[in-house]
Amino acid sequence: MKKLLFISILAGFALFFSACSTGYVSEEPSYIEVNRSPRPSSDYIWIDGGWVWRNNNRNYEQRNGYWTKQNNGRGHKKGHWKKSQRGYRWEESRR
Repeated sequence: MKKLLFISILAGFALFFSACSTGYVSEEPSYIEVNRSPRPSSDYIWIDGGWVWRNNNRNYEQRNGYWTKQNNGRGHKKGHWKKSQRGYRWEESRR
């Protein structure tokens, strides 16, 4: 009985963590460029849109880019697709 309970709990953890993980796709989705609004002022920078994983449909959805105030002394690293044996996975941008 204890063994069955242990296996059930272990399976539950495995399902939980697989649901939280970012997915992989066989090829990179095509990015659709949207029109940028005018720059609010000279101290704003454009952050390109990226991708977000949706567990409900097990697919990536495109996010639009946006203007944000520049952080003095900090750069911005663009998001990118990373290839592995499992497929492609989106690596988030960092500020």
